[in-house]
Amino acid sequence: MSFIGIDVGSSSVKMCAYSSNGRALAKASGALIPRRPQPGWWEIEPEEVWSATLKGLIQIARAPAVRRDPPEVVAISASGREIFPADRHGKILGPCIMAGDIRGADIEKSTATKTGRNEWFSSCGHIPERMDPVNRLLWWRWNDAKTATRAKVFLGWHEFLTLRLGGRAITDRSLAGKWLIYDLASGQWSPKRLAEFDIDPVILPEIQPWGATISQLTSRVASQTGLSRKVKIAVGAFDASCATLGAGASSPGVAGLVSGTWEDVIAPAFQLPPMKIVDLGFSVGPHPGAAGLAMFSLSPNGTAVLDWARNLMRISLPRLEGLLKNSGSEPSPLLAVPHLSGATVGWKYARASRGALLGMNLASSRSDIIKSLMESVAYDLLLAVQSFREANVVINLLRAAGGGTRSAWWTQLKADLIGVPIEVVNQKEPGTLGAALLAGLAAGTFSSLEEGSKLWISAARRYEPDLKRAALHAERLATYLAAVRLLLQAEWRKELL
Repeated sequence: MSFIGIDVGSSSVKMCAYSSNGRALAKASGALIPRRPQPGWWEIEPEEVWSATLKGLIQIARAPAVRRDPPEVVAISASGREIFPADRHGKILGPCIMAGDIRGADIEKSTATKTGRNEWFSSCGHIPERMDPVNRLLWWRWNDAKTATRAKVFLGWHEFLTLRLGGRAITDRSLAGKWLIYDLASGQWSPKRLAEFDIDPVILPEIQPWGATISQLTSRVASQTGLSRKVKIAVGAFDASCATLGAGASSPGVAGLVSGTWEDVIAPAFQLPPMKIVDLGFSVGPHPGAAGLAMFSLSPNGTAVLDWARNLMRISLPRLEGLLKNSGSEPSPLLAVPHLSGATVGWKYARASRGALLGMNLASSRSDIIKSLMESVAYDLLLAVQSFREANVVINLLRAAGGGTRSAWWTQLKADLIGVPIEVVNQKEPGTLGAALLAGLAAGTFSSLEEGSKLWISAARRYEPDLKRAALHAERLATYLAAVRLLLQAEWRKELL
């Protein structure tokens, strides 16, 4: 028996087949091409996601190891807060507006007035944000009423794939929790919120619990991919939640560090924390596992910033890693603000922040620039962890996974600054692994996700903090905070004009 985890992110679709003991049998991936029709806009064509999914499943089905150990269940990890319209037959009517897209600030302000901050938090775990699926739905209504009227369903990546793979548009609680119309108490759509936004629940996906199976592969998909018609589709989860499962962060005091396109810290929680957590820039939502909830610090500035800089400077990661190791312990001579997609946790009006480089001269090198950007991403991570601590959330260890952990220099710097150890797990793709764990739970391979995590995941490397190195960044960190505040004041003044 084996399991397939599919991870739909903002830049690619990844998938991997795992044996019942967590060994990777075969993997595949397909890049997604972003479309930016205007500055600040970011769209993905859903049919590209479907094409990448089919191609990946074909590749996995043909792998010799998978032929010897055929998959029985598949589950999906999906980036949340992204939806698009479709007709009753599942035909796509418009592009997916991605979470980093700047559209909808005016809609967010209108939505926020419907109730107070405390009520928003207690009902759904966060206050209205531009990228909330409800606000995206309203964007279609306000800007393309014809398409919105034709739409018979609004789909996110999870429900899009469950519909195409098995014929049913199903979502889970962690993804539904990103909608403002989700009710934490009942675990279902809120009748009160549906009425407030004039939303017919028929256009929304059905919410199912973790550990449940949705359907089997359609005969058409089975024929296209070479997989058995008997392969079941299990309920998956939000990609940050899946990656946290895949990083093995499930014990008290242990948080997940998902060092991918986004730089995320996720701390499982057994009860709704104080409202202060939202004031610090966090959100709270359903999370698979014994805890049931999690606190999310989600920053769009992770490897997206590093990859942008490396591509611009035409420098490979191995080459960069060598330059960083030889650059010494001192901070870069440059100071960067890495907010190429705005920011989330740490400052008031953080989403208005933008990237910047300070201290440039004719002697500045490529490695100086990239090093300063990597340092500032680590500064933001430190601010997120400090905010957790201000909310009385104990973090004694970070379990890390994702592409950012390929840089030992970067991971060590993060451990130094935060002051707690970072363990990099033995699994390279936490998103696909977390989805596969949910598939294994649905198959009854283990009784709980925590049990599955212990069976499948262990630490491959451990980084102990070097407080002396952290002290070298103290002055630079203070300058960084002052620079961001000044830039934010300038951006906010422009918005007021």
